[in-house]
Amino acid sequence: MIVVDTNVVVRFAVNDDPGQAAIARTLFEKHTVSITRTVALETEWVLRSRYGKGRKQIADYFNKLLALKSVRIEAESAFRSAVAWYAAGDDFADALHLANAGVTPFYTFDAEFCKHAIGRGNAPPVVNPAK
Repeated sequence: MIVVDTNVVVRFAVNDDPGQAAIARTLFEKHTVSITRTVALETEWVLRSRYGKGRKQIADYFNKLLALKSVRIEAESAFRSAVAWYAAGDDFADALHLANAGVTPFYTFDAEFCKHAIGRGNAPPVVNPAK
């Protein structure tokens, strides 16, 4: 098993540098590739801010990664929930934080995020301590 950095995951996604993209593809083909939560978080940010990818494109890419037999994503069950919540409109970082909370109440001052998470009804308790 190998652990990869964000730039490897991004090259695999966008193929903007043919040489590095080919190396990234080879890594994903020849190894079991571990992706940490922090790399996943940074990957979303890079794809959105640097490459102008939209929410659907990014969620689709993450789902394609999850479908690869060679890929292991840290806290995969939580990551799957975060990707689903992100696809439904949540901020990816917030969704990832909430998904990793498990069943423990998640406290945030972000009223909009609270409203969405509570409205979904399939997340741990979300509490705005200012209310």
